[in-house]
Amino acid sequence: MTEHGWFDEDWDDDGDDVWGAVPTSVGADGAEHDLHEPRGAALRSGTDALAVLLDLVGPERAGAPALWFVLLDDADRTIPVVLPIADVPVRADRAVARRLVGVLDSVLRSDAPGGSVVVGLVRAAGGDLGAFEAQWVPALRDAADDAGVHLWAIVAIGESRARVLQW
Repeated sequence: MTEHGWFDEDWDDDGDDVWGAVPTSVGADGAEHDLHEPRGAALRSGTDALAVLLDLVGPERAGAPALWFVLLDDADRTIPVVLPIADVPVRADRAVARRLVGVLDSVLRSDAPGGSVVVGLVRAAGGDLGAFEAQWVPALRDAADDAGVHLWAIVAIGESRARVLQW
């Protein structure tokens, strides 16, 4: 059995000239203006937010406590920025919450002005409103309110269950 690599001559032997679609020149204002920004999924409900996070978190839902942040633009579409924070303490730390929200605020200001954040509270025994979620929700909500960051939804994800806590 022979394996074909990316640079083997016959890797694109289906007759299609895929290179014909690649632009050969760059506009006067630079390459970054010639490319379209990837548009993400438009979220319309807390259930949409939960589905996006379940897909992203995958098998990590059975792991140690973690916070997952998905950023949205001003039209509630996901942008290609996801921030998973692993090994967070079970007891909420308001200073950590403020620092995390500060980072999120900075990214939103530069990459998605007017955007918002979807928060996933993930832990193996989670998926509902337990002690972990009951502490982190107000800590993150207070930090977001202080920074002027809109939390679009907060979801809880566990190994065997998941639900929207706030939307």
